[in-house]
Amino acid sequence: MKDEVIISQGKRSLWHNSIAAFLYTVVIGCILLFFFGLEFSFDRKYVIRQMDYLQLGSLALFAAFYYSVIQAYYFDFKNNLFKHERSFLWFKLGKWNPLPELEYISVFQKEEGVFEINLWYVGNKHFKIYHMFDEQEAMETGKQLATSLRIDLLDATVANDSKWVEL
Repeated sequence: MKDEVIISQGKRSLWHNSIAAFLYTVVIGCILLFFFGLEFSFDRKYVIRQMDYLQLGSLALFAAFYYSVIQAYYFDFKNNLFKHERSFLWFKLGKWNPLPELEYISVFQKEEGVFEINLWYVGNKHFKIYHMFDEQEAMETGKQLATSLRIDLLDATVANDSKWVEL
């Protein structure tokens, strides 16, 4: 087994970056409309319009973060630790925790055309590692992870027909 394994989303796709850029532009526009249209009035319609700018800006900001944040899992088998890290630009958030005993990896169809890869550990708990849209790619990734971690792989892509995969 390798001493360290990193499972990361990698870089965001062009369309994710485009959506995030558009949403950040909406946020900036809402902030500008809020401050440049600011006047001291207690007129109900005016206050509601100004609050709408803040609400739209807040929603756009949360959606932009969703399309900007990159998630990664770090496993340090030498020191028996793991870390789930979220990064945005140069900011990284995550801390090292004791690694539970890993049991197996499963690949299953979450919904039509979406396959999820989970890493299961003691107590029927799991890490959600990947979402993929191609069954073959999901199974291949699951095989690579199971081989690297020296654990079993469960093929649950067909509902109610799970089977263990020989590696």
